[in-house]
Order: sequence, then structure tokens, then C-alpha cells
Amino acid sequence: MEEVIASTYRIIKKLGSGGGGNVYLADHLRLNKKVVLKADKRRVTTKTALLRREADVLKNLNHPNIPKVYDFFVEDDTVYTVMDYIEGESLDRPLKRGEHFSQPQVIQWAKELLDALDYLHSPTHGDPPRGFVHSDIKPANLMRTPDNHIVLIDFNIALSLGEDAVIGCSAGYASPEHYGLDFSSDSDTVNGESETEAESQSGQDGETEVDDSTVERTITESDTEATEVEGKKRNEKSSFTSPKKIIVPDVRSDIYSTGATLYHLLSGSKPAKNAKAVVSLSEKEYSPQVVKIIKKAMNPNPDLRYQTAQDMRSDFLHLRDRDPRVRRLKAVKRLDIGVVLLILAAGASMTFVGLKRMQTTENWLKLAEYSKSALESGDVDEAVRDALAGLPEEKGILTPEWLPESKRALANALGVYDLSDKFRSSGVIKLPSAPYKIKMSPDGKKLAAVYQSEAAVYDAESLKSLMTCPMMDSALADALFSDDSHLLAAGKDGVSLYNIESREQMWRAGMASTLTISGDGQVAAAMDRDRNIVSFYDMKDGQLLRERSMGDKKMPSAFNDSFADPDNAIFCLNMDGTMLAISFSDGGLYVMDAEHPEDDLIVYESSDYSEFAGGFHGDKFVFSAGKSGHSLFGLVNVKEGTYIGDMESNLRMKAKADERGIWVSEGNLLSEFDPDTLADKEIAFTDTWNISNFSVSDKHTLAVTDEPGFSIFDQGENALVHEKSDEEYSFVELGTEYAALANRSQPDIRVMKEETHEDTCVVRYDAKYSHDEARVTGDGEKAMLFSYDGFRIYDSDGTLTAEGSFPEAEKIYDQQFRRDGEKSWLDVIWYDGTVRAYSSEDGTLISEERGEAPSKDLEEEFSTEKYRFVSELHSAPKVYDKQSGKFVKELEKDDFLAYVTEVGEYILTEYVRADGERYGLLLDQNLEILADLPDLCDISILDKALYFDYKNGEIRKCHLYSIQELVELGKNYR
Repeated sequence: MEEVIASTYRIIKKLGSGGGGNVYLADHLRLNKKVVLKADKRRVTTKTALLRREADVLKNLNHPNIPKVYDFFVEDDTVYTVMDYIEGESLDRPLKRGEHFSQPQVIQWAKELLDALDYLHSPTHGDPPRGFVHSDIKPANLMRTPDNHIVLIDFNIALSLGEDAVIGCSAGYASPEHYGLDFSSDSDTVNGESETEAESQSGQDGETEVDDSTVERTITESDTEATEVEGKKRNEKSSFTSPKKIIVPDVRSDIYSTGATLYHLLSGSKPAKNAKAVVSLSEKEYSPQVVKIIKKAMNPNPDLRYQTAQDMRSDFLHLRDRDPRVRRLKAVKRLDIGVVLLILAAGASMTFVGLKRMQTTENWLKLAEYSKSALESGDVDEAVRDALAGLPEEKGILTPEWLPESKRALANALGVYDLSDKFRSSGVIKLPSAPYKIKMSPDGKKLAAVYQSEAAVYDAESLKSLMTCPMMDSALADALFSDDSHLLAAGKDGVSLYNIESREQMWRAGMASTLTISGDGQVAAAMDRDRNIVSFYDMKDGQLLRERSMGDKKMPSAFNDSFADPDNAIFCLNMDGTMLAISFSDGGLYVMDAEHPEDDLIVYESSDYSEFAGGFHGDKFVFSAGKSGHSLFGLVNVKEGTYIGDMESNLRMKAKADERGIWVSEGNLLSEFDPDTLADKEIAFTDTWNISNFSVSDKHTLAVTDEPGFSIFDQGENALVHEKSDEEYSFVELGTEYAALANRSQPDIRVMKEETHEDTCVVRYDAKYSHDEARVTGDGEKAMLFSYDGFRIYDSDGTLTAEGSFPEAEKIYDQQFRRDGEKSWLDVIWYDGTVRAYSSEDGTLISEERGEAPSKDLEEEFSTEKYRFVSELHSAPKVYDKQSGKFVKELEKDDFLAYVTEVGEYILTEYVRADGERYGLLLDQNLEILADLPDLCDISILDKALYFDYKNGEIRKCHLYSIQELVELGKNYR
């Protein structure tokens, strides 16, 4: 039988144990999210209020190398901690397998670990501000993620909460202070004992060692501060001279453990348990500077170690500056030029230059990958910055030539060759913590986000914060736009209305968590998580209009609402605020009359439905109700007080409604319903993936799927954007110009902006005409669209000027569009060797010839000044040097090479995928890719122009950008 904790967390498996409890991998049942659940059964001596205060401090910790702490709760005398589940493996595992890590890798991990410790130690957490000591740093507590970063896990929460504290004491990594020993400068004894006795207690090499032993004591409310780092005392020396004083690890103890951990990662051997018996690493085998850093960190005397993680990290960051070899190099630069020339002649400097250029090349390649990753995640600003960083303006003997990978990254990040009308990632809003919910203003130009204890409003264009306000400490707390200029928030001190521009609080009312605003913006309804009373307020001044008691009815919420809002309930006012729809935790669903309780409509007094969604449209209330394996979509006429009807499905359904319309998703289909006839019209279809959430604007539809991923459709149900994602998006908002997506586990909001390029259109055509290729005439005034059965010719304004069909189309072997100066035509080739040429100007048959029958293997050849390209149907295109005939390179192996065109210093290759989609690649003369050209349809050699056909009724044009132009565009981006 599966174990469920707090009715919320289903235990998947046990990850480990030790100290005083167990660690589990668990599923959050309502959010379908994996978390780590730490169960601590040690005696709790701290008062509940203090426990909660400390818990709130730790929940606010936010660092990329520290797992997010979501919640604490006590059940059956066990303290549970809910934390991020970090994918990967702890570093002790590869060490046990005998895996060795490179010195650069260990240095990078050292920087990440010390950055996390600097954040953890910093006296900036809570009120009063203080820091926290980890106290058990070792390879087993460092998780290596799939992208090769590290995350510091298992920081000692018990110490900060004032429980029966268990200070981790892992042999070889623990500082002398962990054993109650004091080697500080002002202590001749160790807790009143001789140094010899102390060393005996700490253990000698060769003795049996037990990892994860513990030093236990009870920390009560009065001495909790002993484990915290007070801001004013952070850099003071600790004194442990009193025989009665308990030695507690401080930040310098973490420094020791960090040095010991790096020692093991670098050498593959764990250091001795006795700090004074540790054998220093060899300066011949490892960088002398790295050896010195580790040696200083592991000094038995805490006064002689680094006093802060920041100091130690600084030495790692400046390794190169402090390396004697670099200082010697700087000295060489000051030598007489004649001496330098002699050194160069000896080859020493050439070796250095070669190594430096290799390092620079490696860094540029990494930056190109970073740019690609940032672009895929939606952070265009970061993608442009990373790409530019790999294209520095400064050039010298140490700087190699710009890499094609860097050029490609910049071109793709800027999107200069993507002229389609689509929603394009415009940036990412970084939040202090993961969002509980997001909302978009009516005009679609502002975004509101609710996160830990705060809400913020952002400008969708600049992504800058416009205002913040304190919120109730609950994931249930709502923040809603009453109009484009005001925000209604479930504030820390009560429901509040804010003027966004002035950031002024207009009025404040009673405490509440769940809010709704009437369609006309005149009335607000509010309900608190702790009170079963609905309050109605006048939006003008916050005046309480009336209250309604719900009796013993409660709205659904998570077991602990500081973790997340389950978002499975209805709380919605109609247009004028006279009716309120509300669902309850027992499956009940009411449509309440705000002024006349006797006229309430009870859809369900109670039911076994657990998920509700819906809203009002005119005099109709629309809702969906769901449970495992069954869903229902229903309608109520609130004016007449009648139940219109419903439809049921075994697929998941979700209903939304406002004054614009009624929408219902069912499985992978999203439909809009006519409010009068209830006839449905399909507006989005996502193949085999179910739609989990959606948002609809006047022009577009945004659908999130459980793939996970999302798509944005236009009014013709054409997918403008389709992307897969690592996690399913929890929140989506769509306006006339912007789209916003976020999930509960990432502290950011991805913002997308609609881009139109109508000004680049050169030829219009009937979008309903199906065709395989589109080519532009030599003068650029017309376009010839063709497929295997015929063609059409359109002039620039979309007028159809010619149309024709090909005889015996089923016997056509190939089609090739030809140019000679401004003249152009289409050659159609039949299997019997017949070649007919059709004019691209008027479609007339120019010539007809009968030659040798072509080979049926569809092999084609293309030539540039330097290369010969051979394209075969079932193998990768091959490139040969024209002069020597030697094989040079294989091109894209999965797609068919259709055309090759040389334009100045560039080579453009055009491909056709198996599904018929066409694209191009821009190459340099070394056949390296400089840019991707999606939907490329034609190239003009004369004016170095590229044409694109998005099958939307327009052929669009842009010029071929030089790398210098792209760099300038990148500098001026945003």
C-alpha cells in the first residue's frame, strides 16, 4: 500500500537516511511535481511561532546552487521539509567508481560551491538579518546536475530551527571544531585539554573512521543564535578558551570542509581525519595556486583560514592574475623588444600564443552553445549577449579569427532571417522566487506576478518592474487587474487597491486570500482561507457592501497553502457583480445571488468532482467539472434559474468564459461555443497531446499541452509557434500583442511578442493555393508558384496573371527554376527525357526538347567556383574540390539538397525535408554554417536578396547581412 504524507505527498522511494530521519522522493499529488521530503524525528524544543518564523526565512532562500525549500510542517511529531528534487547524482558516487575530474572542472565547481556558501553565510536572511552555516559539506552533499553544474544539498536546517541539533561530522571533511577542538590563535589548549589529547580524540590515520557520525546536543530557544551568523559579528574571530563553552562550527568550519571536499575531488583521495595529519597536495601535479588555496582553507587554525567564502572564491576567480607564470609573462612583456624577439624565435611564445588561441576558441564555442540554449529557453537578450561575447572587437596575436559558430549564434539570436508573423521570445522576467500565479492587464501591456510574500507588476515591453506590494504569505493570495491602471491584491494587511503608476495604495479592506472582480470593474468579492465568509466591496473606495456566510462550506486548498495554489476551483463574479459562482472542497457548486440569498442556484450541493473551472458570459454561467477518468461541461441560465444542459467526456475538459466568448478544451481539441446556438467551432488542435491550459485573445489562441509544450494559433487554426519544453507550463496569459508563460518551479516568466513583417512583402498570392515551391522573377515584380501538377503566376499586388497545368504530371521526374540575368523560367523534366520550359513572366511554353532519359536515382549536381556538390536521394550530399577532385565534406544527411547558389563570398544551400518543408543554410567558403534560413524559397544574386514563403499568402524579402551588420544590430538590440 502506497504511503501518503499529509494527504499531499505520495512517497515514491527512500533516497537515504542518517542524522535523525529519512529522505524520500515524493510526488506532490495536486501539482504532479517531484519533490524531496526530509523527515526529521528529533525532539523539537522550539516554540511553534519561532519554528514558523525560521521556516519562512529558509523558504525565501533563492540561489541557483541551492535547492529551493518549499515548506515545513509537523505531523505525528515529525518535522517534514519539502525541497526541490535535483536530478543527477552526488559526487561521492563517481569518486567511488574511480572517476577522475579535471582541474578546470574542479575549479568551476569550487566557484559555484563558494558562491552558494557566500549567499548562505551572508547575514541578509530574515528579520533580524542573519546567515546560516551548512556544517556538513562533502562530495555526498554535492549533486552534479545533467548540465554539469553542482547543487549544495542537505544544508543543516535543524541548526537554524533550534531542534535537537545534529551537526554533520563526516570524517575527513569535518573541521576540528566539529569535534569540539580549538586550534585558534589565542588558544593554547583545546577545551582545557592538551593538544596531544585533542589529537587523540580527533583520530589518527589508520584508525577506523565512520562517515556521517554526529555530534548531538539540544539547542533551545535561548541558544539558537549560536548557529547563525550575525551580520555585525561575521568577520570577528571566534574564541573557544572556556572549558565549559561548546564549540560550534561557524562559517570557517564550512571553509575547511570545502577545502577538504576539493582536495578529494582533485586528488581522488579523501584527506586524513586529523587536520594536522593532512598531506598537502603536490604543486608539481596540480596548479601551485590551487594547492595553496586548498591548504589555506584546511588550516587547523580557523583564524588562519579564509574568513569568508567570498575571499576564497575571489582567489579562485583571480587564479590567473596570481599565477607566478602569468606574472613572469607580464615581466617578459616589459623586456626589450630584442629579447622578446629572441624568445619568440625560440618558440616559447608561439607555444603560449597557440594555447591561448585554443582557450579562446573553446570559450567562444561555449558562448555559442550558451546563446543557443538561451534562445531555446526564450531569453533573447541573453542569447544576443552571449553571441556578441564570442565576437569581440579587439583583435591581436592572441585572438583567433571569429568562429562560424559565433556568427551563426548571433544571426539566429537576432532572428534577421525569420520574417514570419509569429510570437517571438522577447525576454524573461526574473522573479525573486517561483510564481504562484500570473495575470495580464486588459490591454495586454502589463503583467502581474504573485510570488513568495509579494506581488509585482511589470511592463510587457521593457520587462521592467512598475511596482511591488506586500502580499499575504499564501499561494492562494490573488492579484488582479481591475483595469489597465489599478491592481487589486490580497495584501499582507488586507485586500488593497493600488494605483500602478503612482504605486499608491488607494484603499485597504479586511483580510482575504481569494479575489474576483466583476466584468464592469465596479464590485470585488473576497474570501479568506481561514473564514467561510464572502465579502463584497465597492471598487471605488473599498466600502464593504455586504457579507455572505458559507456555513460549513470551504473552498479547496492545498494541505499547506504556502507551497502552491491547486488552481482547481471557481470563484467568479458576473458582469455587474450581482452573481457569484463558487465551488467547494466537497464538490459543491453554487451560483449565489449577492443580494438575495433565497435566489441562490445550487448546481451541486456536493459531488465527487474535484476540479472546477468556468465563468460568466452574459446571462449564462459556464463550467467544467472533473474527476479521475471523467469530465463534464455544463451551462446554467442564471437569469431564468435553469440548467440548460451538459456534455460528458472521458477526456479532461476545461471551460473558460467572459464577455468575449465561451471556450472549452476536451483532450487535444479546443473549441469556441456560440452563446446563442451553442454550436462549436474548432480553434486549436494539438495532434495527440492533451490541452492542459489555454488563453484566448481576439486574434490568437495559446494552448499548453501535457507533452509538455505549447502552441500559438492564428484565427485560421494555423500554428504560428509550436515548442516543446522541459516542464509543463502552469500559467499562461495571452493579449493582443504579448504572451506570457510560467511554471511553479522556475522563478521567471517567459514573455513573447507578436512580430509582423508585412513591410517586407514583395508579392502577394492566394494563401489557399497549394504549392511546393515559390520563385520570384528576375525583376522581383512577380512570383511563380508551382507543384508537380501545375503553376500559377501572381504580380506584386496579388493579381493572378497566369495559370497552367502540366501534361502527364504523374510522369514528371523533376522541376528546376532557372535564371539568366533578369530572365527566368521553369524547366519541367519528364522520365522519358522531355524537357519543357515555361516562362515565369506569363506562363507560356518557351521551348520543348527531347533528350536522354534521366537516371531514376534522382542524383543532381551543383557547382560553385570552388566546389562540386552531389545530391543523392537516399544519402547525404557530398562536396568535392573542383580542382583536385578530392572529397571535402558531407552536408546535412537527413534532408534532400535541392539547390546550391553562390552569392559573393557566401554559398546558400536549399533543402527539402521528408514532410515537404523547405529551409536553407548560409555557408562560408569553408562550408561552415553561418545562419539558418527557415522557409527560404528563392535567392537573388544580383541584389543579394533572400526570399521566404510562409504559405500565408505573402512572399517576403530581406537582404543578406554581413557579419559587421549583425554585430552592429546586436550592439543596438533593445
